Amino acid sequence: MRTVSIILCIVVSFYVSAQTSVDQLNKKIDSIYKTSKIAGFGVSIMTPDKILYQNGFGYADIETKKKYTVNTIQNIGSVSKTFIGIALMKAIEDGKLRIDTPINDVLPFTINHPKYPEVPITIKHLATHTSSILDTDAYEKSYVLEEEVELKEENFTKNEYKELKAMGINKKYSLENFLKNHLTPEGEWYHQRNFLKQKPGDRYEYSNVGSALLAYIIEVATNTFFTEYTQQYILDPLEMKDSGWSYKSIDKTKHASIYTEAGNKIPRYQLITYPDGGFRSSIEDLSKYLQKLMRGYYGEDSILKTTSFQDMMSPKLTKEQYNTKKEIKDNYGFFWEVSPSGKMGHNGSDPGILTLMYFNKKDKVGAVFFMNTGIDEDKDIINSVRSIWKLIKQYKKDYINTI
Repeated sequence: MRTVSIILCIVVSFYVSAQTSVDQLNKKIDSIYKTSKIAGFGVSIMTPDKILYQNGFGYADIETKKKYTVNTIQNIGSVSKTFIGIALMKAIEDGKLRIDTPINDVLPFTINHPKYPEVPITIKHLATHTSSILDTDAYEKSYVLEEEVELKEENFTKNEYKELKAMGINKKYSLENFLKNHLTPEGEWYHQRNFLKQKPGDRYEYSNVGSALLAYIIEVATNTFFTEYTQQYILDPLEMKDSGWSYKSIDKTKHASIYTEAGNKIPRYQLITYPDGGFRSSIEDLSKYLQKLMRGYYGEDSILKTTSFQDMMSPKLTKEQYNTKKEIKDNYGFFWEVSPSGKMGHNGSDPGILTLMYFNKKDKVGAVFFMNTGIDEDKDIINSVRSIWKLIKQYKKDYINTI
């Protein structure tokens, strides 16, 4: 369900002239919103120590005309994976894991590539999406509705109804049992097709299941639930009071409704493999998070050692792992996208949401964008997001030119 390739085409660099004030930026973004299909969204631009711009546009809920603000909460999709990266580096700092640790040295059950059982899958393989573990169609079983709701076919498009109907009948499993079902020979959905033909370490292939597996391994290694571990070492120190891993853990009155690209309201859902995409936050909270991570990368006060941040955010993949002879334009660290241009961060897309979170290590300016509308392949919505991101990039450039 994560349309990563579509999102990546949005977060390219845009450079145009003319300085932009806050009022001008508000007017330009609002103009885009008024002609778009987006229900609501929020924008934040910051340095490690200062919020340069922050605002919300449109509606958190269309029916009630509830405004989308910087404190509106929504799920953020795969940007959640950056929390796995932070948790991993903390566990390594505390001596609970090593980056080259074979996963079967930690797991209470065994996972091997069926064609290469002698080649151990390691922590590094999971953190760089080179484990050979694939999501396959079984991954869709991770999406379950928060509560039983009556789905009326006339309220959705044919594809939307099919997708939501599947969520409604998906069973709820523990994260451990979901992983067993997918990755162990005794599992309900196990198949050789759940793994690449290549052996672990040979090929990059984005994997939500592999990401969730690493979060579970952190649980086992630290003897602490992943939700509690991230609360203790990330959310509490950063005072992220409007963030959490479930609908029950946040202020429900601040939570946004979410909508399909056709404008249909989606019932609330959760992910069994929640660490790979189930985090819920606000523009204000995620800005605190990105600022703290930027400060850590630049060697200032933070939640990890500077060396840990820089290791996590350094490129790890080779041309061979990307199966290309061309120059690698977008590499990967430990759950962080990194590029030669200095762009670092992550994006996230799920039914009803899109999130972008990036900073540039050279200019020390970052940005966060949320919206509560699905993107899929709607060209009008994609173009609206591109236009908003273009304005964000211009505002960042104008700020840099004034310092």
